[in-house]
Amino acid sequence: MMDKVSVHAKRAFLSKLLIVQICCLYAIGITAKTYANNVPTFTASAPENIEAGDQFRLMFTVSSTKELADADLTRFSASIPEGFTVLMGPSRSRASKTQVFNGNTASIYQVTYTYILSVPQVGTFTIPTASITVKGEKLRSQPLVLTVTPAGQSSPESDPQSWMNTIVTMSVSERSPRVNTPVVLECKLYTIAPVDSLANMDLYISPDEFKVEPVVLQNNQWQIEHRFGKNYKAIVFRKLLLYPLRTGELRIGNLHVDAYIRKVDETIDPLDAFFNDGNAASTKKRLHCTGITFHAHE
Repeated sequence: MMDKVSVHAKRAFLSKLLIVQICCLYAIGITAKTYANNVPTFTASAPENIEAGDQFRLMFTVSSTKELADADLTRFSASIPEGFTVLMGPSRSRASKTQVFNGNTASIYQVTYTYILSVPQVGTFTIPTASITVKGEKLRSQPLVLTVTPAGQSSPESDPQSWMNTIVTMSVSERSPRVNTPVVLECKLYTIAPVDSLANMDLYISPDEFKVEPVVLQNNQWQIEHRFGKNYKAIVFRKLLLYPLRTGELRIGNLHVDAYIRKVDETIDPLDAFFNDGNAASTKKRLHCTGITFHAHE
């Protein structure tokens, strides 16, 4: 009896496994066929949560397996909700990347329309569908929902120390420098969460107090560093040479920068995620670091 049950269970398991494999192959075939037929897509992206008054990027992207000329893209139209401030845009940029579909390599060409926006009001807002005509075919993006929280308040986290998962620091080679002697300033990102990009960096350095020379970061790579009882991935994202121009107390201002942190959505099917740049959305987090005071001398 036990052998019969065991055989039946194995058959049921193998049947389910076969169905799953067939479904996966079917989905891969449909997706590959879509790209093979060069059906362009039009998608919208923006942070899910921001603080009132912060700047953020709203992007609408056309993706295609064939490079699109300017004449192929017409009648782009996007509605910005009432109460939003348009600081810039729309600006247009191009990019390309390579992806693998069912063992075949394909180039994906993208044209992105970007707005820089801010929202002074607190609340939940819907960014409506945008549209564009690509080679005579009208495409529409998906709507987005944006939650705006009061300034200085982040969305609730399950970990009470989650604010320490991504931080920025500033360090200098000398706090009591000589006038006209260079001081090395490094701005560094420490993170446990995956960070896609940094933007909107704000760091005030008075031209009356310092001459500033940027340093090109070559072979810049992530390092593992232990801080606050945790292992962080760390990288220097800005390096400057500061030349004090006078004696006395000098100061560089607070550092502010936006980090776009990848937030994995486990509800998205992994197969869909594979063909749509991962099952993640970026959430913006405004990072801060206190300024530094110097005492320059002759």
